[in-house]
Amino acid sequence: MERRLFVKLSAFTAMALTLPFAESCSTGSKEQAVAQPLVFSHLADAKAIREAGTDYRKNHQTEDDRQKLSQLLLSDKDKASLSKDEIRAKLDKQVTEDFKAGNILVVKGWVMSITEARQCALFSIIKP
Repeated sequence: MERRLFVKLSAFTAMALTLPFAESCSTGSKEQAVAQPLVFSHLADAKAIREAGTDYRKNHQTEDDRQKLSQLLLSDKDKASLSKDEIRAKLDKQVTEDFKAGNILVVKGWVMSITEARQCALFSIIKP
């Protein structure tokens, strides 16, 4: 293989592997920010988050809906006006407030705030 062709193919391969991770290429990135339980994701992997979310949805069937969970976590106005980082910060603050107020529950053996549990539930719907 010619060196020039090798360099071009290497560059295209690198670009092809990098682009799917670019923020502008992901759909629903704000919804994904809402559905990502930030603190809990440092403790558990995606499988555990999904399992906790599924368990929460099973035990709280009135909230077993993508729109309902999304609305309970963050208003449409906030989703439209806030950046992904601001959304994460707002939800992280809600988690802290939940723990201070005692709004906690045990889901699949994990003690978590109601906000985290709802985020896990939304995560389990978005990424089954």
